[in-house]
Amino acid sequence: MEQRLLLTRSRHDIANQYLYAYSEEILDDAQKAGWKVDRVEDGKCVETELDSRLSKNKPVFVFFNGHGSNVSIHGNNNEKLVDDKSASKLAGTIVFARSCAALNGLGKAAVKDGCRAFIGYSGSFIVPHINELESTPLRDQTAKPVLEVSNLVGKHILKGDTVQNSIGAAQSKASDTILKMLVSSEPYDGATFRALYQNSAFLGFVGDPNAKI
Repeated sequence: MEQRLLLTRSRHDIANQYLYAYSEEILDDAQKAGWKVDRVEDGKCVETELDSRLSKNKPVFVFFNGHGSNVSIHGNNNEKLVDDKSASKLAGTIVFARSCAALNGLGKAAVKDGCRAFIGYSGSFIVPHINELESTPLRDQTAKPVLEVSNLVGKHILKGDTVQNSIGAAQSKASDTILKMLVSSEPYDGATFRALYQNSAFLGFVGDPNAKI
């Protein structure tokens, strides 16, 4: 089986700019490990392009970055990429949706329609940030721990770990970081602490816990 990653990302608002910047690490890891990579990004992060890449290239791992709801994930300018009515397009893949709430309805629909496992969040995915650093997300130390923890899910899937172990690695790192912050005097750590706690609590999956590439 060819190892092919499809990753979506856009830069049309501040939250998506942060997701875009931190997903570069996922792309670098995939390429270094010999994965084929499909980038569905910016103006091409739309449903027709996604459908074409899924149909033509048949990725085994799909990593969504973008806004979401209980039943959908969105791309450039919040255009719908996939919803619970079109979830069958994800059949045969492992999905990680770095999107608000998509685990609830979309994840369940995707697994029902043949997705091997759908990893995501059952509530809001929070990206804390410092306003003055919005144009340089990688310099923002408030956002960095949160997005690096989230990246661990994708990094472990790329390395061949199971869905369950990949989620466990991210939650374990979140817990370790939270413990260190309990004694921190950094002024922005409160926002990071809350985001790590909430995101970790909402992180979960539906489907096969032992699914792996």
